[in-house]
Amino acid sequence: MANPSYLMRFLREVEVAATLDEPHIVRVLEFGNASAPVPYLAMERLRGQDLAQILREQRRLDAEQVVELLDEAGRGIAAAARAGVVHRDLKPQNLFLAQQPAGPPIWKVLDFGVSKLVGERGTLTQGQVVGTPVYMAPEQAQGREVDQRADLYALAAIAYRCITGSLPFRARDVPSIMYQVVYKMPVRPSALVEVPEDVEHVLLIAMAKNPAHRFPTANELARALEDGLKGRLPEAVRGRARELARLHPWRGGP
Repeated sequence: MANPSYLMRFLREVEVAATLDEPHIVRVLEFGNASAPVPYLAMERLRGQDLAQILREQRRLDAEQVVELLDEAGRGIAAAARAGVVHRDLKPQNLFLAQQPAGPPIWKVLDFGVSKLVGERGTLTQGQVVGTPVYMAPEQAQGREVDQRADLYALAAIAYRCITGSLPFRARDVPSIMYQVVYKMPVRPSALVEVPEDVEHVLLIAMAKNPAHRFPTANELARALEDGLKGRLPEAVRGRARELARLHPWRGGP
């Protein structure tokens, strides 16, 4: 309450989340406006664990779990994109595996506090770079305009973490991490774990430095990863990855 910027970000989360009606985004039940004595946001109660907790317990997810994560969280991101919203801070803490009264648990996207409306000039962050550097898209790290493809990059970086058990980038300080995000690729996944070459192809495309080179939708990303795991990735996709590898190759080892 003492920080006007934080308060406005809170109200932005209310504004954005209340417009999104999608099973894979946490549901807003009720909210107060800026004139309320105490601004509030009432959301559905979720039981389960966020991805960060899960990864602390088991370090990696199996292949089927990663495809399911990309598919379900991707539906949430796609719904936000249709509403003109870019999340800008996807990370394991903001992906929640929620238990359901009937049926298996599902992934939900949380926290739209630093989201951006596509085409909106002013932001609540006064031009600052916002987000979590290790999962941040290169264009976001450079302070450029972002769209859904920045969120898809973050989803791919999370997939890299789930598959390899390692963060895509490591450094002593935030500026060094952001430099790597903009100019370097992560360590080759097969240098860290046993992984099919086709999965490396998919991640190379999904984490491309140029947003135009990435998969355009979360569904395409999830399906490509599923194909890669089964060794049936189309040759055209493999060719795309090889071209990108010439521009920005994986780092060879840890």
